[in-house]
Amino acid sequence: MGRPPSNGSPAFRFNMAEVTEMEAILLQHNVAMPSRHILEDLAEKFSESVERKGKIVVQFKQIWNWFQNRRYALRARGNKAPGKLNVSSMPHGVDITNQMRNVLPPSAGPKPTHMTGNLPVMTTAPSIPGVMRSGSDNSYLEFEAKSARDGAWYDVQDFLAHRNLETGDPEVQVRFAGFEVEECEWINVKKHVRQRSLPCEASECVAVLAGDLVLCFQEGKDQALYFDAKVLDAQRRRHDVRGCRCRFLVRYSHDQTEEIVPLRKICRRPETDYRLQQLHSAANDFANSNQLQKPAPDAAATTLLQQSSASVPIVPPELKDPSLTSASATVPAGSA
Repeated sequence: MGRPPSNGSPAFRFNMAEVTEMEAILLQHNVAMPSRHILEDLAEKFSESVERKGKIVVQFKQIWNWFQNRRYALRARGNKAPGKLNVSSMPHGVDITNQMRNVLPPSAGPKPTHMTGNLPVMTTAPSIPGVMRSGSDNSYLEFEAKSARDGAWYDVQDFLAHRNLETGDPEVQVRFAGFEVEECEWINVKKHVRQRSLPCEASECVAVLAGDLVLCFQEGKDQALYFDAKVLDAQRRRHDVRGCRCRFLVRYSHDQTEEIVPLRKICRRPETDYRLQQLHSAANDFANSNQLQKPAPDAAATTLLQQSSASVPIVPPELKDPSLTSASATVPAGSA
């Protein structure tokens, strides 16, 4: 698996009181991102606390990323698709990850979704929300974009305008979720805009394999952001009441550092959905085969049992005579 990172400084962590306050604010906003001034007020308040004053200045982005990460986690719990894969139903002794390595993506299956098309030169129009309806299955597509300022990925709230560069590459003006219009950026559509990565449920760890591109939450001393990373190895562990206990060795693309992370810090790419579909189908086939192997009850015996239960009245058992019970208890052994 490798070893955990050692950069000489501990990762930034919010304390329990700060987490409790932010969770209450998130619930007040119905799991939507609070406005910028609320996040800035929290950063200032936490920086002035007794534990941090004069030592650590809490940044706006640290607050923003905590809310973003928690929203991802809550969204993963809430968006449980019907027919959720139950890993425990698979036969024992079968390496599911090896099965996944042998499953090829369907030729017409899902591909990385990017915004493409012939965009007019410098067209400004009413803002387009970052959630669009898919014409194929009437579902909604959400997008994320890579910021040129820090190389991290953020959810897209609105597409404000689009234009074509001299090189022919289209760009869109993006407003990131939780940020003001003044912080919008022009983003290269082909390279840095894509369908939003998906937070993983505990049962979906089997779909994360070595070699995968994932979006990983990197926590440092001064910032905590989502970056692209490559999965180098996976250590599979038995799940318990806390959920997935597996660990993944990843290498971040922006700085080539390596880190061992839990599943909750990983968001998988939508193009890996076919793996879960294949596993769900295999689990159903295994369950159906077990049903077929069970012997069917004898029809005649079933009929007799139904007739007897219908014709014989149910009589409650009579209580034993206490005198008989005591007498039988006083008979010496071997007197018979």
